[in-house]
Amino acid sequence: MKLLLSVLLLSVGVAMAQTRITGNVTDEKGEPVIGASILVKGTDQGTVTDLDGNFSLSVSSSRGKNYLIISYMGMKTQEVEAKPNLTIVLKEDATMLGEVEITAEFGMKRVARAVGSSVQNVKASDIIESGRDNFISALQGRVAGMTVSSSGGAPGASNTVVLRSLTSISGNNQPLYVVDGIPMNNSTFDPTSVGGGFSPRNLDFASRGNDFNPEDIESMTVLKGAAAAALYGSDASNGAIIITTKKGRKGKGRVAYSNTFRWDKAYGYPDIQTKYANGSYGTTNYYYTKHFGGLYPEGMPLYDNFNSVLQTGFSNKHNVSVEAGSDKATLRAGASYLNQTGVIKTTDYSRFNLSLSGKAEITSWLKFEGSMQYSSTQNTKVPRGVEGPLFLAMKWPLVDDMSEYLAVDGAHMRYPRYYTDTDLLNPLFGLHKNKFYDESDRFISNASVTITPIKNAFFRAQVGWDVGMQTFETSKHPYYYASNNGDGSYVLTKSNFSDPTLNLLAGYNDKYFDNKFTFSVQFGYHQLQNGITRLSTSGSKFIIPDFQSINNCEPATVSSIKRTTKRRIQALSSQMELGYNNMVFLTFRARNDWSSTLPKANNSYFYPAVEGAFILTELPFLKDNKMINYLKIRGSVARVGKDAGPLEIDPQLEATELTGGGFKYGYTGPNKKLKPEMTTSREIGFEGRFWDDRIVADFTYFATHCSDQIVKGFRLSYATGFVLNNMNVGTFNTWGWDSHVDVDIIRGADNLRWNMGLNLSQAHSEVVSLPENVSEYYNWMTWNSGNIRNGIMVGNPITTLTGRAYQRNEAGQVLIDPTTGLPMVDSKWSVLGDREPKLRFGITSSLSYKGFRLSAMFSGRYKATVVNGTKRSMMENGTSWESVDLRERGPVIFNGVLKDGKEESDNPTKNTIAVDYSTYGSSVYNGGDEDWLERNVHYLRLSELRLMYRIPSQWLRKTKVISDASIHLTGNDLFTWTNYSGIDAVGNTVSAAAGGTGGEGYDVWSIPNPRGMSIGFNLTFN
Repeated sequence: MKLLLSVLLLSVGVAMAQTRITGNVTDEKGEPVIGASILVKGTDQGTVTDLDGNFSLSVSSSRGKNYLIISYMGMKTQEVEAKPNLTIVLKEDATMLGEVEITAEFGMKRVARAVGSSVQNVKASDIIESGRDNFISALQGRVAGMTVSSSGGAPGASNTVVLRSLTSISGNNQPLYVVDGIPMNNSTFDPTSVGGGFSPRNLDFASRGNDFNPEDIESMTVLKGAAAAALYGSDASNGAIIITTKKGRKGKGRVAYSNTFRWDKAYGYPDIQTKYANGSYGTTNYYYTKHFGGLYPEGMPLYDNFNSVLQTGFSNKHNVSVEAGSDKATLRAGASYLNQTGVIKTTDYSRFNLSLSGKAEITSWLKFEGSMQYSSTQNTKVPRGVEGPLFLAMKWPLVDDMSEYLAVDGAHMRYPRYYTDTDLLNPLFGLHKNKFYDESDRFISNASVTITPIKNAFFRAQVGWDVGMQTFETSKHPYYYASNNGDGSYVLTKSNFSDPTLNLLAGYNDKYFDNKFTFSVQFGYHQLQNGITRLSTSGSKFIIPDFQSINNCEPATVSSIKRTTKRRIQALSSQMELGYNNMVFLTFRARNDWSSTLPKANNSYFYPAVEGAFILTELPFLKDNKMINYLKIRGSVARVGKDAGPLEIDPQLEATELTGGGFKYGYTGPNKKLKPEMTTSREIGFEGRFWDDRIVADFTYFATHCSDQIVKGFRLSYATGFVLNNMNVGTFNTWGWDSHVDVDIIRGADNLRWNMGLNLSQAHSEVVSLPENVSEYYNWMTWNSGNIRNGIMVGNPITTLTGRAYQRNEAGQVLIDPTTGLPMVDSKWSVLGDREPKLRFGITSSLSYKGFRLSAMFSGRYKATVVNGTKRSMMENGTSWESVDLRERGPVIFNGVLKDGKEESDNPTKNTIAVDYSTYGSSVYNGGDEDWLERNVHYLRLSELRLMYRIPSQWLRKTKVISDASIHLTGNDLFTWTNYSGIDAVGNTVSAAAGGTGGEGYDVWSIPNPRGMSIGFNLTFN
């Protein structure tokens, strides 16, 4: 009995000597650190943090003071006194970050310090917190050397991404998107392919990358150089964006919910002049659409017709996810819903996502990973450019309320009350009565098995399938024509794509000579297929005016065309990496592709790559340097091929109308000698961390040689029997640099940190060769403001703007017509400018203190050249205030010399002929092409501003249900500072479907990104 009592007393004493310690571990951004090790100093007692960064353990109070050692890979170890309710902030450790692995090709991992080409990581939290609806738009300004061009601010707008510089004149210049090792289709529908009078210039469909839910992203790695992406083959010749999805985390189950509510307001549109009415020669006449009439009568009501097509946009987004796991297996499921109305009336976009993913260690030698993403989208859009609602609203008379778009019968389109002609179109009638719509259902799935049959060896098999079912509708109401007298038109397109992928990889790695030398080798077989089946049906002559259906078209007008294409690539790849003393690394790569879209004689093409890295801080005299914590120099050389598209060797045949029937080639002829494009890339740079990791910097200089360009639709001599062909013509070079600097300006207690980042890039290009008889190859889609277009000429950049410049003598003086006093315009196209800015940049800033975090992101360009097609058309129509200024300015003498036969003499005749703008009838002289290029445009946009507050974990523990909670207020595109006078200094005149050199730098009635404000909260439940 005494013995039992003694044991009980001893147990109580031991229990009384235990103290319970709880705490929370976060990183410098306030995000929970999951799986951090907590060890009681001097003992083997410890624990790890849970999914919310929380931990608890008991320590013996009989030992006096106790200390905890907190450690986590890639972060500095801390030692703190054991106290209740601890809050611990771990900081990054540059000496450990060199050992951090990055996600590289096919989902495999590489040690970051061994990579010899430029790689930049983007945090998933930055993408989610950006306030953007898709992850592609959120990348703008965050990655050095990356340009993200949106086709506009309408819901579901397409995006074009270029890493560093263009590599193809008329082909694809976008990087490859890879999700968990499987290529993701990021195509954009081209309405030109199905008729109906629309093209990427006047109608924009969403990029399929918009389908992906940003909430599912775990990490993102941008491989900028050709060497980094060489193993992915042809599709990665422009770089690659590697996405790893969330697959759950070990620990107790967790349920997370977040939402965002956003309001958008359009801004930045030009003012319509309110002084002169419709007419000509100073006389008001509403028969004219142009505003060169007399003064508006005093007190006459004028309407803001721009505002008639605009509205306050609203969107709401909801995300929910569940995850749980053990040391052997994890699982995650997520769902997301987005519903958005745009700032243009009738426009909207909705997206629903489901995801399921997980991974498991089946045995010590067998691992499995799998994921599935489903998305469903619906998008109602409007035409753009000079067929869009803004341009048509500009032409509508201000004396008439355009918002009343229906005639008195409630069916027909109403014309202005003061207008006697019937060729004006009311954009509001078009918004409500026409139909431009698409919907998509899509699955991205993949599964991989990794086997380690022996030590240091692996075999990995991965299969994936990206499949989508899409519907596109374009319909014009029969009354949306002059005099309300049209037939109506309807085009219905069903387009399905199927992209299966197979990757088989085998590898071995080991260390030798006391672990001084490292060796790894990898071999792979790859198979990729891109299949598209498209059925397009069109018709006209509506039976019932307001019924938009192919069944409502007169049967005799209905026709259908089916197009099936398939592209297949098979490839073998290899890689060998050598390392010495964790300081010097050399990697060799090689791949050979066999493409089904090239002739048999040219369908096999080989491309090698080599990259090296030297870690200077591993040298003895730098190893413990306090100022230089980590410094790596790197370089690479790579060659990457790019095949043709389907049916570019033998174009699709067309039915002949000749007697006896049959099929024939159309305007485009065959080319049995087509070769792959080849891009040779070289780069050199450095990465470093300095001053106790306060400064992080990297810099890269690159140069590429792009040869055997496959130019689509190249014009031929009619003597060949064809008008167009797809040919290998043209070679050009690009070069430039990109740099990233990240600085911790303030580091203090209570999680006080102020960080600023700067991304800079500059690119140049020069066309080296074109066929001898070709002085210019131009992108016809960019020919939509006078005679300005993107023209490619030898000795000039591929982003050159060409047009019909003023005639000049040998001394460079403008030649003046002696009969009119006006400058004379050349009949030939010449170089006017370059769209590529002198500098692109992005600026990020974040300030955190305790649970608060304020962050901002700016994006901008320096010394850009922009085509102001918006102001040009306003000048032509007399609706701009600049046209008013010209009319009232009085006679003007243009600077130049007369073209009177003496223009090339030593004493040319100086122009003295005065031109009076007020004598012009239904127009004002609005200059030539070169007058509508605004040069040295500077641009800075506050793209993001976000304030977030995270509720202290000790408050939430009392609920026993909620483990994490935060609230945020976000603004997007709040302000723009620029010397540009048009609508959008970063306007894009074509959608991403145009490909090639694109339409960046053209502002032709763009719909810029609206000013947005959003609020939301995040909750995590135990």
